[in-house]
Amino acid sequence: MDKKIVSSEGKDNENGLLLTNASGTVFWCNNAFLEQTNFENSEVVNSDLVDLIASIEINKEELKKITTSIRNGVHFDIEVFHKKKDDVPFWSRIIGNPVSDSQGVIFQYVVIIENLAVENNTAHSIKESESTLFSFLLNLQKGILLEDENRKIVAINKEFCSMFSLEMDTNLYIGLDSKQFDEQFKDYFKNSDQYVSRINQLVEQKEIVINDELELVDGRFFERTFIPIIKEGIYKGILWSFNDATISQKYKETLNYEKGKYRRIIANMNIGLLEVDNNDLILLANQSFCDMSGYTIEELIGKTGSELFLDAANKEKLIEKSIERKDGKSDSYEVEIKNKNGDIKNWLISGAPNYNLNGEVIGSIGIHLNITEQKNQEEQLILLSLIAEKNINAVIICDSQGKIEWLNDSFVTMTGYSFEEAVSKTPGHLLQGKDSDLEQINYLRTQIRHGLPFKCELLNYKKSGEKYWVYLHGQALYNKEGKILKYFAIEEDITNNINLKSQKEELVNSAAKANKELESYALIASHDLKAPIRSIYSLVTCIKEDNDLNEQTKEYFSIIENKLEKMDRQIEGILEYAKIDKENFFYEEVNSNEIVKNSIDNLVIPDNIEIRMVSKLPIIKSDRFRLQQLFQNIISNAVNFIDKPEGIVEIDYKEEQSSYIFSIKDNGRGVAKENLHQIFKISKYFNNNNRSTGLGLSIAKKIVEICNGTIWIESELGVGTTFFIQLNK
Repeated sequence: MDKKIVSSEGKDNENGLLLTNASGTVFWCNNAFLEQTNFENSEVVNSDLVDLIASIEINKEELKKITTSIRNGVHFDIEVFHKKKDDVPFWSRIIGNPVSDSQGVIFQYVVIIENLAVENNTAHSIKESESTLFSFLLNLQKGILLEDENRKIVAINKEFCSMFSLEMDTNLYIGLDSKQFDEQFKDYFKNSDQYVSRINQLVEQKEIVINDELELVDGRFFERTFIPIIKEGIYKGILWSFNDATISQKYKETLNYEKGKYRRIIANMNIGLLEVDNNDLILLANQSFCDMSGYTIEELIGKTGSELFLDAANKEKLIEKSIERKDGKSDSYEVEIKNKNGDIKNWLISGAPNYNLNGEVIGSIGIHLNITEQKNQEEQLILLSLIAEKNINAVIICDSQGKIEWLNDSFVTMTGYSFEEAVSKTPGHLLQGKDSDLEQINYLRTQIRHGLPFKCELLNYKKSGEKYWVYLHGQALYNKEGKILKYFAIEEDITNNINLKSQKEELVNSAAKANKELESYALIASHDLKAPIRSIYSLVTCIKEDNDLNEQTKEYFSIIENKLEKMDRQIEGILEYAKIDKENFFYEEVNSNEIVKNSIDNLVIPDNIEIRMVSKLPIIKSDRFRLQQLFQNIISNAVNFIDKPEGIVEIDYKEEQSSYIFSIKDNGRGVAKENLHQIFKISKYFNNNNRSTGLGLSIAKKIVEICNGTIWIESELGVGTTFFIQLNK
């Protein structure tokens, strides 16, 4: 947002105020605007800002500035004749300021309409309004801190003191340096260093930021708003606003968790779920229902369920059930359906009315079970088809109360319990112990109690007390009346898989720790190596100055100095490589065109080499410092290895759907094909060039990988090299 924010603090009772979305559509206005224009509120809301302003007398070029500014997300300030309903237009000043969220994305505009005909209100009225506004701010149920342009405290309210446990009278803080507060409060927050750096960034940018989220060490959440105060184009200070958002944040987290949980349950249910409205139009279906019916979700949504699946007789049954649903009745019934392939299937449907927040029936929700096999076979045949005596996995059959009736030999082998020891006991009582996951146990109990399928991983205990892991899955078996006859479960011993998974995690953690230690060692070792290099360099300089040396000796000393300088640069490269850390990256919108130009300015380019920008480069989201380091290293590498009398480096890019691919092409020495795959390795160095340390490309690759990008090279020996860098938008 442009830093020009018009000073209208004293005119809030006179100026019109509009709030629009990022595209310029008005969604709120104040009473002053309605009085200015004679419009009704309904005529303003949902109108386009430009259409609302445009009068016959308006300057079209000025009007175009508004459209262009909104499209580009920047500030605008114009003076035009503003439209007035059923009256002559009035001369007005229109100021628009974009508002960004904590991620820098513009989500609305604040537009002020100032009637220039009433600009000469008395100073007394202005001061009175300012006093009222000031009093209003200090009495808000939010923490308020007002600073001047030097960050000295102008005002602070009681709510702010309460939020930050300040005990002195609020007047005693006036005149103190706010930067002391920054250091004092940073330890309140989980990311203390980022708290201070973010403040410095906001102060430097001087752009409005609404509701920055801050997490405190004690579990609270604050929302911080930053408003720079600019009067007639001059920066006057800052208004900070803090709101305790702990309750809403916790509620949001709980709500998101519950939504995700139930969404996962619905998606993973092994029985079909379908939601329809009162007209039998399908609103929702889970994957199991799609599998049962043969239709995709896209083919189901918006279609009439009875038309897709039922013949005339079954449609009549569905109509009766729909009437019962509207009366609030729930029940289960069997119905014969035809799936997408035309196959006749028997489904058991458990249906219930679906209510809105007002308690009105808006449709129904049905759970569908394919009972075709149960309908076509005797119950004993069903059991025999589900149970294989010689199954290598343990198989358990329980009665409708959940007590073991039958088990196979694999169960005996796996657990150590005989048939006699296990029969009439519940599997949980027999197999579960103190380290079994209580959440999974409760899940099993709930699913079994409701006759629903279940599957999970669980720690069990053998008769000997030995622990073992099983993958457990099963479900209830129904008779033709829809009543639960029995439960069956299959247990697969996955102890070895769990152990391998645990070992893998340990190896990954160990590797990460070792990598961190190696980086720390590189920093320490590189730092310690610089001291003796500087000492050697100083000794060489002293020897040269204190002795009358022949030309041969001077040449030898010059070679030593060059080698020392190269070694020093290499150590600097190692230090820089080790310091690159994903956690230190700060992502923001960056003009890559400016980054490349700055990179070129930082390099010493020989007179025989020309660097060309083929296209204007795009704006991307990246870390500004590391992006410049990336381009500077690649461009420097290109310049260093140009061996032609006339060198050329061309920088260009192309845009893809989700990324940009930058290219840096030179006409230098090129790289042999057998060395291309090793060019970015820190231990490999294939060119003898005194200006290069051999680490620049390794650093560049590390930066690109942290940005989740890709870097590669195409080269021909003696012709030149092109580096390609793919970065996400």
